Amino acid sequence: MIYQKIKRLYNLSESENFGFSEAEILELERRLDTTLPVKLKEYYLELGKEENLNYSFNQLLKLNNEVGFSDDGYLVIYEENQAVAFWGIKKEDLILDNPSVYGNYDTIEKSDWEIETRTTEQFFLFMAVFNGTLGGLKYNGNYFGTVDSDIVKFVEQNWTLVPEISRDNQKVYTDDYNEIISLSFDKTNTCTAVFIGTSHQDRFDSILENLDIDWSYLSYDDEEDEE
Repeated sequence: MIYQKIKRLYNLSESENFGFSEAEILELERRLDTTLPVKLKEYYLELGKEENLNYSFNQLLKLNNEVGFSDDGYLVIYEENQAVAFWGIKKEDLILDNPSVYGNYDTIEKSDWEIETRTTEQFFLFMAVFNGTLGGLKYNGNYFGTVDSDIVKFVEQNWTLVPEISRDNQKVYTDDYNEIISLSFDKTNTCTAVFIGTSHQDRFDSILENLDIDWSYLSYDDEEDEE
């Protein structure tokens, strides 16, 4: 299951609970007069309160008066870290077990909902990777700038593509969800950024050793600042 992959990535115990209670779920459903989709409910119950996963960058909306319906009929469940984008599920899709999730990147030009992921599970994996490489995972780093094509090929050959959360401009690679590498591409298919993350220092050091990149930021930088 996808949620087990997220737990592995964040090195979370399979036997420990990191979620909201059944009572909190029932109270939300009563308040909104609706029933949550199975996979959305599972995520809130299993992982909804894990801070590094859900609140390190973009944020999962909490059950107590944060989750709610938009004026145009979407159950809003996630918020961009500066509140300029939101993600939600169509009201009519709430009867599905694992519905699609849509993003609303509200701008002056338009305020439309666009499909982000085909399923709810895929959305939470997508956010686990996004948040993880931007601070949620203990060891993380990034580089902004043109990336040599040989480095891109090396990643493609040594890590496995995660197709369900990859797209033309952002491709995610993993080694059995013990580490993540995410590559950004422009319209000419030039790699313009690299994001990495893992819960394991030895794996992090191995990535740094194998990718000849002058990193813009590494989580090690914070340790040096503290010293």
